[in-house]
Amino acid sequence: MKILLMGGTGWVGHAIAMQLADIGADVTILTRGLKKDFADEVKGIQTIQADKNDEACMAEVLKTRYSHIIDTVPNEKSIQIVYKYAQGLRHYLHCSSTGGYAPLPFIPANETAPYRGFSAGWVGKRNNDALAMQLFMTDGFPVTILRPCYICGPGRFPLDNLGSRREGFIPDLMQERVIDVPNDGKALLQPIHFQELARAFLLAMDHPLSIGQVYNICLDHAVPFNKYLEISAGVFGKKPNIHYMSVPDILAKYGDKVNKVDLEFVAQHMCFDISKARRDLNFHPRYTPEEAIEENVLWIAKNKLG
Repeated sequence: MKILLMGGTGWVGHAIAMQLADIGADVTILTRGLKKDFADEVKGIQTIQADKNDEACMAEVLKTRYSHIIDTVPNEKSIQIVYKYAQGLRHYLHCSSTGGYAPLPFIPANETAPYRGFSAGWVGKRNNDALAMQLFMTDGFPVTILRPCYICGPGRFPLDNLGSRREGFIPDLMQERVIDVPNDGKALLQPIHFQELARAFLLAMDHPLSIGQVYNICLDHAVPFNKYLEISAGVFGKKPNIHYMSVPDILAKYGDKVNKVDLEFVAQHMCFDISKARRDLNFHPRYTPEEAIEENVLWIAKNKLG
């Protein structure tokens, strides 16, 4: 098994790289060299510096026969390049997002739900997935698509009350400052720990029957956003000071300081069924959502707040 990992120096990508290295896999990271946050963690892993969207460059890279290719941030061009030049490819896996299901037609949503694309970013993911699956159906392209939900864990700031990952969110909870929350705070949020997402890629690689399939990758259950805030503040023995506002009122209050798409997205239900991944991949999350949320907050408190 010879693996090419595209995006192996990013948050999720470096976790995949390290888990592959831990089991002795022959893995090579492909990176543009722009992301430095996790470079030290993967410095012992063979790396190629190249742009996966540069066709001439990738034609050379893919003269090496890789049995497996993982792309953590795919796009239509990179998929076409892999399809065209990767000889002897047994399995291509790429990362999508459950966000494209929103607004959810039923709860919990499974992989049969329409994948419409909530905004331009998720429309792009929808197009990536559609292209890869079309290549599978017409020419046997060996694709597996993993759709994670909200990714959390050490290494990045957690989701805040307005749908972004601002640095001041945890200090606001610690100081019991007023937190403006869209609508009634009952929108469901279902996280996935970044290490669990990385593990799901390894599990999918080990299950050839996953080829041609899409999998939702989340922790066991969703929590209401109010509960998410309670868990986060509770790490410090605090209670969130919640103030409910309509989405239009929050947009009017914050103006350019808030991203409209992010805010509208966090006001949506995010609740998904992972029984297909359990059945086909033997994916059984090792974290509860509550544990993952707490760990993320504790990491921020220790590493980012002094």
